[in-house]
Amino acid sequence: MTKGDPMGSLEPQKAAGGPADLLRDRLTRGWGRLAVIAATTGVWMVDLLLVVHLKNRKLISPDLDNLVHTVDLAATIAFVAITLGLAISLFRGQKRELFRWALVYLLFSMVQVITNVLSMVASADQHQGGGLGGLWDVAAVYVASVLVFMFVYIFLDVSTPGGAFVWPSREGQAPPEPHIIDYLFISLNVNSTYGPTSEAVMSRTAKLVMSLQVLLAILMLTVLIARSVSATS
Repeated sequence: MTKGDPMGSLEPQKAAGGPADLLRDRLTRGWGRLAVIAATTGVWMVDLLLVVHLKNRKLISPDLDNLVHTVDLAATIAFVAITLGLAISLFRGQKRELFRWALVYLLFSMVQVITNVLSMVASADQHQGGGLGGLWDVAAVYVASVLVFMFVYIFLDVSTPGGAFVWPSREGQAPPEPHIIDYLFISLNVNSTYGPTSEAVMSRTAKLVMSLQVLLAILMLTVLIARSVSATS
């Protein structure tokens, strides 16, 4: 890991006036705290809807139905516990605990995305006909992947001294404070063009995360092509 990478230390860094520092202060105060909780809940809802869809279409093998139900229940309990810890840390101003809960949540969410992608790959041959309308679960996993990795990039940026990204600015102007749209743009570009665009990546941890997102995106594209052919045949 590079010096100052967040995986080496979970301690939140003191504000130094940089773009990532300004964003960190905004997300841990006022309405920013509610936005964080709402966003984490939204990611969980997408994953929950995907599981319900798979059950309703009976795409889960009967032999695995009990296992999937148990895993889904355990995931729901874990999500509630993690979100409570995150919310309490946010509103109490406990930044050390906040960063730890955020890391746990993001690791948990990444495992869910990886599991969903691998599940799509494993069940790709079970989808025959039905038209293109049956591809919405692929879209749901795609959206969940973009959102989860967006939050990962936010976490990496605000927890890395000096920031994980270098934000471009107009000549003679200071770098702008990043917005959630900026991280969404990075995540969407990595998922679709397999790399960042104008932002320079300074953190090796961020580079590893981007590599993982690219691999998952390639798998999703492969499933999408295979399922599209099956849906129209």
